[in-house]
Amino acid sequence: MLMNKALKEAFRRLADRLSPENLHRDGEATASEALRDERQCRKEWKALELLAGRKVSEEEAWKL
Repeated sequence: MLMNKALKEAFRRLADRLSPENLHRDGEATASEALRDERQCRKEWKALELLAGRKVSEEEAWKL
């Protein structure tokens, strides 16, 4: 299934949010805050995969 531009951009934004420096806010976030944020991103990722109709890896998201 082909993804539209908005869906591709949503995956890219989530991939960016999942980067370690963003999750940990350059060392400003506590471990529990980073874990909470990662879980939220993963939940949103799964919702996007449902819309896309397939699994999408973080690596693929950067290439979209």
